[in-house]
Amino acid sequence: MQTTKDFAPVIMLELNELCPPILDRMMADGRLPNFKQLYDTADTFVTHTDDPTLEPWVQWPTLHTGQPESVHGAKELDEGHLIKTQRVWDRLAEDGVKSLIFSAMNGDTARPDMVSLVPDPWSAGVSPTDPEFEIFHQFISFHVAEHTNPNAKLDKESYAKFMMFMLKKGLSVDTIQSALEQLISEKMDSRERKWRRAMILDRLMWDVFAKVYSKQKPGFATYFANSTAYLQHRYWRHMSPESYVVKPSDEEMKAYGDAIEESYVHMDRLIGKARRLLPKNGRLIFATALSQQANTAYESIGGKFVYRPADFRKLFDWIGGPRPTSFEPVMTHQAWATYESDEAAIEGMKLILSIQSNGKQVMAARRTNNRVMFWCDFISKVSADTPITLSDFSKTADFVEFFNLIGQVNNSKHCRDGAFWVQTSDGSSSHREEKLPLEQTFSKILECFSVSGTKQETLEAEPV
Repeated sequence: MQTTKDFAPVIMLELNELCPPILDRMMADGRLPNFKQLYDTADTFVTHTDDPTLEPWVQWPTLHTGQPESVHGAKELDEGHLIKTQRVWDRLAEDGVKSLIFSAMNGDTARPDMVSLVPDPWSAGVSPTDPEFEIFHQFISFHVAEHTNPNAKLDKESYAKFMMFMLKKGLSVDTIQSALEQLISEKMDSRERKWRRAMILDRLMWDVFAKVYSKQKPGFATYFANSTAYLQHRYWRHMSPESYVVKPSDEEMKAYGDAIEESYVHMDRLIGKARRLLPKNGRLIFATALSQQANTAYESIGGKFVYRPADFRKLFDWIGGPRPTSFEPVMTHQAWATYESDEAAIEGMKLILSIQSNGKQVMAARRTNNRVMFWCDFISKVSADTPITLSDFSKTADFVEFFNLIGQVNNSKHCRDGAFWVQTSDGSSSHREEKLPLEQTFSKILECFSVSGTKQETLEAEPV
């Protein structure tokens, strides 16, 4: 059997939903030097997906398995444990390649003997292969899933355990300095700058990834970052106000106008960090799974505004019926409610959908076995005195008693095109005009490991 040492190592940076047109423009402007160097030494593709469900938690499993949605079956977040189709890292394990999989969306492994895995922040059904990382996973998951809930707070003990973990697992001076500068800017800058916290989270995750990578020296590794995807959904309107009827205010432009492009510069630095982390014969892969584009579908109603239940248990106690055993928040205003049985979930979903306001259904939901995905279905601003009631009129309350306004979101929507760049072994490059079906990226990754015992030299990285 071949072993990891027989292969030139590969790191795949999964930079969620970065957009090829923005990359092209910012590389041409000289603002993305690390992307440009990778582009000039890589085979680059624009990928395309025909999956019926266009969400990253579907497209990343398509990339990881080489199979479309109809085969791997993922349709929601937190379904990694349900996917039985073999992932690329488990296929590599058959050839003796050890892998480090760090926050791959809807990821899991059937080969914990060969694959070290830290689940993505939205996964409740998959645990880290090393139990020591459970503290890290739970802390990151809480802050990602609950970032729209102002009432969600961890206790001091949880923070202390996380800090001890980070100090042990590679917290860098650079990240500490960036975090302190962020806190200062939030207090001193007249503009709203809390959106930068998403990039601090990337830095924390990178520090741990880099420490583990340096220790394990795997043949294949993935690192996932989501901050750009998050900021694009929120602030595309501010990057490209000419695309919209509803224009941001001058104050909003000062606060958010640079958010997306700043996140691309941040991602460029991650490319540089990865280049320095790899040995000289290592290769980078850059992948986005899909991308984004302007979303003007809601201009006639002033943009899309979403709401989230302020307290899940309080809302579900109010509607009555079977009590969920747990709640798992996911994206922005959505959450899973897990019940003891399928029957309880069916009854629970019926009650969720019974909430009405002035004859309109307040909630939307869909069920997978004993779990119900639910969210508030209102997409425009709701006045404070708007009443809600159950369909049998047995209970009435004010909407604001149970729901918080998150704000205007979905200024962008998903695009079926993505980026996939594979650094070549000899520093050459080719840029394909034809689009690559997303499923075929699986074989492109395997091709990097097709020759054992061969030293694959790459261009030495310039100082970054």
